[in-house]
Amino acid sequence: MGIVIGLASIAAVATRLLSARAIDRRGRRPFALGGLALFATATALLPLAASLGALLALRAVQGVGWGFATTAIASLVADLAPAARRGEAIGIWGLAPTVAMALGPAAGGGLVRLGGAPAAFLGTAALFLVALGLVVPIAEPRRAAATSRRASFPRGALLPCSVLFLSSLSYGAIIAFVPVELGSGPGRTGAYFGVYALSILLVRPFAGRLSDRHGRRAVVIPGLLVGAAGVALTGLARGPATLAVAAALYGIGISGLSFPALTAWTVDRSGEARGAAMAAFYGSYDLAIAFGAFAFGPVYERFGFAAVNLAGAAGIVAAAVLAGVVSRGPSDPATGTGNPGPLPAR
Repeated sequence: MGIVIGLASIAAVATRLLSARAIDRRGRRPFALGGLALFATATALLPLAASLGALLALRAVQGVGWGFATTAIASLVADLAPAARRGEAIGIWGLAPTVAMALGPAAGGGLVRLGGAPAAFLGTAALFLVALGLVVPIAEPRRAAATSRRASFPRGALLPCSVLFLSSLSYGAIIAFVPVELGSGPGRTGAYFGVYALSILLVRPFAGRLSDRHGRRAVVIPGLLVGAAGVALTGLARGPATLAVAAALYGIGISGLSFPALTAWTVDRSGEARGAAMAAFYGSYDLAIAFGAFAFGPVYERFGFAAVNLAGAAGIVAAAVLAGVVSRGPSDPATGTGNPGPLPAR
C-alpha cells in the first residue's frame, strides 16, 4: 500500500524537476492539457489493473500527469494574476485544493457505495476531463510563451522553497501519525482535519491580500509562528477542545497565512522562469511531506506523539528564522510584489 500511494508522488516530483524548463520555454497550456489527459486516462484504466505491476505502472502515469498539470496550472495562475494582486489571486486559487480535499473523500466513498471502486475511479477521471475542458479556453500569456530558451532555475526562489520545506516537514508527520494517535476515538481524526480545513477556508481569502499590502515576510513569519504553536499543541492536547484549537492554529498559520504568501514570494523572486520556480516549490512541498513522515517515524516509535510534534514545531520555527534573517533581495521590497506602496483602498 505504501508503494502504491507513494509512487505517484515520487513520479510527480521527478516530472516537475525534469519538465520545469520545458514549461517555461514552450508554454503552460500544452503541459496543463497533456497532464490532465494523462491523469484522466490512467485513472479510468485503474479498474482494469489485474496485477501489482499494472497498478504501479498506472500510478506512475498518474504521477507524471499530476506533475505536468499542477506545475503548469500554478504557473498559469502566476502569469495571469496582476502583479499588484498576485498574493490575493494565489490565495483564492489555493482554496480549490482545500475544498477538494474536504469534499473528495466523502464523494469518493459515496461512489464506492454506489458502484464499487471502479465508480470512484471513473468519477475521478470524469472530473479531470471537466478540468481539461476548463483549461482549453485559457489563452497562453504572451510573457510565458516568450520566455528565453536559456531560462534556468531562478536562484531567488531557493529561499522561499527552503522555508516551505522546513515548515512542511510537520505536515508529513501530521498526516502520518494523527490518524494513528487519534484513531482510537470515534470521529476524532475527522474532527481534527475538519477544523483544520475550515480554518484555511476562513483565512486564506484574506492572507494573499495582506501579503500584497504589507509584504510577504510580514505574513509568512507570523503565520509560521502561529502554525508552530498549533503543531506543538497538537502533541500536548488531551481533550477535544484543545485539539480543535491546535488544528485551527495549524490551519490558520501554515496553510491559511504562510502558504499563499510563500507561493507569491516564490513567483516574485523567479522572474519569467515561473515554471521552474513552481516545479521547485511544489517539489519541495512533496519531498518535505514524504521526508517528514519517514524521518519522524523512529521519533514516534521511541519518544511518542508529543516529541514528534515538538520536533515538527522546531522545524517551523527554524523556517521562520530563515525567512527573517536572510538578507532582503531586489525582489523583496517593503510591499511583496514590487509595488511602490500599499494599494489604494477599494
